[in-house]
Amino acid sequence: MRRWIATAVTGLAAVLVLSGCTAPAPARPSPATTASPSATPSLTGPSTTVAVLGDSLSRGYNACDHFGDCPAVSWAGGTDPRVDSLASRLSARFDGPVTVRNVAKSGATVADLAAQVPAAAAANPDLVTVLIGANDVCRASLADMTSTETFASTVGGDLQQLAALAPGATILVASIPDVTAILPAAAGDPTARFLWSHGGCATVLADPQSRSTAAEVRRAAVADRIREYDAALAGACGALPRCVYDGGALHGYTPTMQQLSALDRFHPSVAGLKELAATEWSVLTRSPRAGALLNR
Repeated sequence: MRRWIATAVTGLAAVLVLSGCTAPAPARPSPATTASPSATPSLTGPSTTVAVLGDSLSRGYNACDHFGDCPAVSWAGGTDPRVDSLASRLSARFDGPVTVRNVAKSGATVADLAAQVPAAAAANPDLVTVLIGANDVCRASLADMTSTETFASTVGGDLQQLAALAPGATILVASIPDVTAILPAAAGDPTARFLWSHGGCATVLADPQSRSTAAEVRRAAVADRIREYDAALAGACGALPRCVYDGGALHGYTPTMQQLSALDRFHPSVAGLKELAATEWSVLTRSPRAGALLNR
């Protein structure tokens, strides 16, 4: 979800200068790292390894006080206590250290998932999180969106490979947030509209206040495509015995303005990522398919 943000940085910097502030320089996306959110000598429980796959939503993109990735606030593998990530919750549950391998890549589409799978499996994970698909609809035009058939075949094959390479892992597949849901929260904000006008993702953000037939049809097409992607995710995950699909829980999440990044009014803020973590943790802990992970 970050492909278009770089072009908005210059415009935002101008706004901040005029208001007496200085915008920080854009940060290069940081490489995937291994972290231990709660690894201290006092922890005596079993260790857990979490692998994180996906796009900018799992990299904490633009959620901190600088442009770019901020994996410390990742909903899946972050260390920041304000988010209370899945990794942090697992550490607390077992009173044990958690190692995170975050191989998600900002800007990734479903076509990029295949390269992430072997890197994640190499960590011998206990839990793998997958959140992918927003960039497949966040494009310059409806014609540029990934077809449902391509998305379904790609994600189905990638999840099967992941299960084969990491047979001991529980896989948590998140539904794709309805990116059109940010419009009611932020379209009335002049700063949000300014940022969006200097970026991309025209399928969602073009003419954000328009109620024309063309605009409504375009947004409906995006929402329909996301639902089709989610159905593909549900089917692919359902075929694997240790795969947990969130049942559309994240798709149903509607952010508030406070849950959107102050840097782009598009990606989740720390508060938004905390909500994502809580939503997916609730799904994980209720699923009998997660028993091997949670009942150790």
